[in-house]
Amino acid sequence: MKISLVTPCFNSAAYLEDTIRSVLSQEIPDLEYMVVDGGSTDGTTDIIRKYADRLAWWVSEKDRGQVDALNKGFARATGDIVGFINADDVLLPGALRAVHEAFTRQPEVDLLYGEVEWIDSEGRATGSHAGKISNLGEALDIYSVWWSQRQWVQPEVFYRRELKERVGDFDQRYNLAFDFDFWVRCFRAGARVSRIPEQLVQFRVHANQKSSAATQAADEIRAVVRTHLDSGAAISPAHRRRLEARLSYDLYQLGNNGRPGFFRALLGNPGWLRAPEVRDRIRAACTRLLFHRKGLPSNR
Repeated sequence: MKISLVTPCFNSAAYLEDTIRSVLSQEIPDLEYMVVDGGSTDGTTDIIRKYADRLAWWVSEKDRGQVDALNKGFARATGDIVGFINADDVLLPGALRAVHEAFTRQPEVDLLYGEVEWIDSEGRATGSHAGKISNLGEALDIYSVWWSQRQWVQPEVFYRRELKERVGDFDQRYNLAFDFDFWVRCFRAGARVSRIPEQLVQFRVHANQKSSAATQAADEIRAVVRTHLDSGAAISPAHRRRLEARLSYDLYQLGNNGRPGFFRALLGNPGWLRAPEVRDRIRAACTRLLFHRKGLPSNR
């Protein structure tokens, strides 16, 4: 069973060699590794050339960004299992063997995910993370799942190439949430998912990475959920109503609805009452009013 892995990069000389070495040191019988560079000017290509004879393919040319680079790489992938690792992350020893063995043991599984170790810019461990998502409803539930520490972290996820071909390319409309959108589409395509209960990758957290753009990422994630709800994602009506309410309240909070007074806005959006943060806001307002009437400090 061949594994195809793609690394997209651009001006990544600071960390790329660690990434490449972590992949090429994996002890698996059949690895197809490709590096897709967007025309770097900082020495990235010199690093790639050092390992060119061990790469299945590499290129350095101007592209439209990370998503374009990944789609370009995956178009050449021939492995049974595929995944990608960014140019600042590191595969842990034995990671691909664990992936290979898990897919071999579970021929019915389409997608596997593991756990990650957080590292800083110097490679020092700062923590760990284990996600937990098993169905479409959980994937779309960004409030109780994705933003409640149950999310997947991209380089820990691997999937069968058959699933990738069924789902299609990464969507270039999304700069930061393209992987989230892809995973939602995997579930909508009927993907069967399993978890490897061990750390597979070190995910580097540093100031220059794309995923540090939290506000833009959150906006894109909301847009992904909105798109899939609008296009008929098969989740329970009650779950859909809860997500609709929270998305609507988010828009109000972000100022996209003209920001009328909260209670006046609530009258026009009674569905907001399904959102726990709305109920908390009402309780807080009632508490403040009660203390005010009794002449007591509102922070008591």
